[in-house]
Amino acid sequence: MTSREALKNTKWIVYRDSSPLVCKTVVDLLRHHYAPQAISRILKSDEEFPDNNTLRISIAPALPENAGSPNLSDASVASMFFRLNENGSGEITVSHHNLLYGFFSLISEEWLDTPIAPFIDGKTIVPTFNWLRCYSDFLVGSLRSARGFERETYVEQLARCGFTHVTVNGLGIQGPFESGPPGDVYSWFYDYSPDLDQFVESDLFRGCYPQEYLKNNLEYLKSNVGLVLKYGLSPGLHCNSPRSMPEHFWERFPFLRGARIDHPRESFLPRYTLAMAHPAVQQHYRELIQNILREIPELEFMHIWTNDSGAGFEFVSSLYAGRNGGPYLLREWKSDEVIARKAGENVLTYFHLLRDEGTKANEKFRLVVDLGPFVAEKERIIEGMGNHIDAGAFGNFDLPALKEERKLLSDVGALTHYKIDLATNNVLGIPSPALTSEILRHANQEQCRYVLTQIVPRSLAPYDINSEVLRTFQYEREQSLEEILQRKSVLWGGKEHGRHLVDIWKHCDQAVRSYPDGIPYSTFAFPWFRLWVRPLVPNIDAIPELERKYYEDYLISTFNNPTRVDLNNDMMWNFLSVREAAEKRDAVDADILPPLKRAQAVCAKVLESLPTADPSRKVFEDVRVRMMAARCFFTTMRNTVAWIESVHGYLEAESPDHKESFLRKVREMVQCEFENANALLQLWESTPIQFIPVSSLQESLHIYGDNFGELLKNKIRLMRRHRDDEPFIDPDYMWRMPSNLSTLRKV
Repeated sequence: MTSREALKNTKWIVYRDSSPLVCKTVVDLLRHHYAPQAISRILKSDEEFPDNNTLRISIAPALPENAGSPNLSDASVASMFFRLNENGSGEITVSHHNLLYGFFSLISEEWLDTPIAPFIDGKTIVPTFNWLRCYSDFLVGSLRSARGFERETYVEQLARCGFTHVTVNGLGIQGPFESGPPGDVYSWFYDYSPDLDQFVESDLFRGCYPQEYLKNNLEYLKSNVGLVLKYGLSPGLHCNSPRSMPEHFWERFPFLRGARIDHPRESFLPRYTLAMAHPAVQQHYRELIQNILREIPELEFMHIWTNDSGAGFEFVSSLYAGRNGGPYLLREWKSDEVIARKAGENVLTYFHLLRDEGTKANEKFRLVVDLGPFVAEKERIIEGMGNHIDAGAFGNFDLPALKEERKLLSDVGALTHYKIDLATNNVLGIPSPALTSEILRHANQEQCRYVLTQIVPRSLAPYDINSEVLRTFQYEREQSLEEILQRKSVLWGGKEHGRHLVDIWKHCDQAVRSYPDGIPYSTFAFPWFRLWVRPLVPNIDAIPELERKYYEDYLISTFNNPTRVDLNNDMMWNFLSVREAAEKRDAVDADILPPLKRAQAVCAKVLESLPTADPSRKVFEDVRVRMMAARCFFTTMRNTVAWIESVHGYLEAESPDHKESFLRKVREMVQCEFENANALLQLWESTPIQFIPVSSLQESLHIYGDNFGELLKNKIRLMRRHRDDEPFIDPDYMWRMPSNLSTLRKV
């Protein structure tokens, strides 16, 4: 007998009236798909019910004594237990509500058609990660408007894959309220990870934002939380905080001005946060956290990133404008040591305030703070952490400094939440299963139990093998990678062609893992700098500004930022030397493009042999498109560093022979990107498969729009016209004034 057959004997499916919403979700699915004859029953807290033919769904901090391992009676251990006998009696019990839906998915997809024998006495699963948290731009950032993105499908996917926590605080409107003068781009950073004051008010802040704006944002947040609770996940916030206040606020309360936190390179209007040391400011934040938890008491965490994207603390050393602040924290002429200590104490004031008010409303509430911006102040801040204040961490787990920091945090009782990258939004669904497996296994070996990552939405990439690797590792990490690939390849590609799907995944994995570190614009900044649609020509400045407007309107740079004409510069930053750029170009040519070409060849061969009606055809067509898009992406990145190598090499060359050598490289780079842009345009026009996020509303710096094809045509036209220009970069570009006098007057 199988478990599926046993469920046909279940007469009752019961759960307690105090159970979270996810219990009802699971019961409804059980009855609809597997036990339609069963009757659901909600039990009162003291009500007993016969065990015969009864399946119990429950959340229990400690599993039954017969659940297997003795330590599972410890309430701090995350665990799941499934028992089922031949008459349909049994239980699905988890220690934490955010495990239930994922465990039910594992049972229903993997165990129901296997013999019932292993489940008669019960089977216990201990998840690999206690917290597996999703931070995704599709929920908290500018990809929330992506065409084809389905919020509920994504939340269900997260729960199925074993995620336990998820950030949900995206804005409920197209763009942020914050703005600036013409040419200022800093307000674009406010479109993601919004702070508390974008949803609720305080007495101090009342009337600063339109009521309709706050109402829309709060309703969208509540909507996200409702979906998250349906599938049992723990909702929380990711905020750039404390964020700056709108300029009209300072007209009312100029004496509360704190630190200047904007980056002068990106802004024309200075932005300031509040002076946290002032009691009125502390009361403001106290009311904000109280009010948002009053509206949504289910919020279980708040993750803070600061000193970036419109946020920052007074007098910390990493402020873009340098250490500065209001009049209440420090007197002048203090030593660096005194300033760092006082700045750290000021940061802790904010953290403690949020923690204290959060835990009053929800005893599960935790504050997670990224310590990266606090280089000089970190030691003092760590002393005041722990007791529901944890740390977020970036970088390699093996770094000695990170291991030392982790020990200091452990000594004060603070957990460390590690961010690991398993997906990219530049091309959706690029397979790298072996690399994903290695990253996860390394995190587990390093005892990382609190992990922050993301996966690609299934509604946009339905055959994402990376997500399946993550799911299996969370629940059954003893399974080998080959077992996972074999199972999924047969399920998606069929018995006859599944092995070819594995070959494709492995070729692509080789390409992804070979991508060299240090290529500018490779991650979240890729759309910001419009590399897919801007012409890579020898002298970008030779293109009239009016003809560059189609992409510079969404380029994250002010009118005088040299990044407009120099791919190796962002105002005052130079990324690579000519030699370094050449090495990275060679690495892409040797190690990345060849395996992608092999993957495409396998796809093409399989598709030639598959009948049109074969159901596995859509799987190979999907992966073929993503391989082609990945090849276009990596080629553009290759040509970006080739531009740096060849154009800068030409300008730095001291002999005619060297100049001629670099000029040939310039011509080769332009031709390569010209052909690549044409290939990308052909792909865009020939497939309905969405291989990049595309806005359902309009283009922004974070996301392309339906006009992507027209932008590519502009790029191709301009590259054809300017391909033979002499390489040149204006060394004085930063000192330019606006070309339009009316713009100058506005500025």
